[in-house]
Amino acid sequence: MRKIAPILLLVFAGAQLCVAQGYKNEKVIYLDNAGHPAKEKKAFMLEQIVQLDDTLWEMNFYLKNSPRYKSFRCSDPDGRTLNGQHVSYDNGQADTVGNYYKGVRTGHWSIYGPNHRWMAQQLYENGVLLWTKDTIQINRERDSLRALKKTDSVTITTKVEVESEFPGGAAAWLRFINQNLRYPDNAVNNQIQGNVIVAFVVDKEGHIPVNTIYIDQSVEYSLDQAAVHLLFISPPWKPAEQNGRKVKSYKRQPINFRLEVQKR
Repeated sequence: MRKIAPILLLVFAGAQLCVAQGYKNEKVIYLDNAGHPAKEKKAFMLEQIVQLDDTLWEMNFYLKNSPRYKSFRCSDPDGRTLNGQHVSYDNGQADTVGNYYKGVRTGHWSIYGPNHRWMAQQLYENGVLLWTKDTIQINRERDSLRALKKTDSVTITTKVEVESEFPGGAAAWLRFINQNLRYPDNAVNNQIQGNVIVAFVVDKEGHIPVNTIYIDQSVEYSLDQAAVHLLFISPPWKPAEQNGRKVKSYKRQPINFRLEVQKR
């Protein structure tokens, strides 16, 4: 007889301080293939609505037992006015990331290919597309700016940047995962596994603001939320340093969910 079980490793004991406070409110709505409310067992898709703060909500959409396919933020709980980050996904991987302001696209939008390869960038102003550039164009412009700066007589000494990290480094992060990660029953029962990548910002104090967290690579709703929960309960991280000063930094943290077959 074969039994499917999550792989468990070492257990690490230690004090934990909350970094991200978590969602203020969360609601999950199960829908049938026509978009009507349905019971969980008969659902075709689901919508997760989370309140990030008093004026910001996030809505995430999944096909049942499948990766996320869309995520957006809005200034009302009904999703009428897009405001904040908007992410579309291709087979669970974020492929278009940008921002809305009061219902219209604004600022830089990034377009990604396979393996999170940056393919192009767009610039919007008040909902109007100003330009689209591929990575070759953008890199050429950056090289031109660097060359221009080298003509200046001022010499700038820059220390090597120290990346932000979990306190104690990669080994401590692994121990923390093994102590706190709980493989969701739905994923175990449906034999769902994969690599969730969570993106977030670590601020100067090592905290992770909840409104900076988003799923960069999705596997399935319950696994995505188990990964995000780790950030909600983790201790303060070690901030990044630039020129000897603590600075905010952007992180992409993979969390691998893997099942093994136990023979009996």
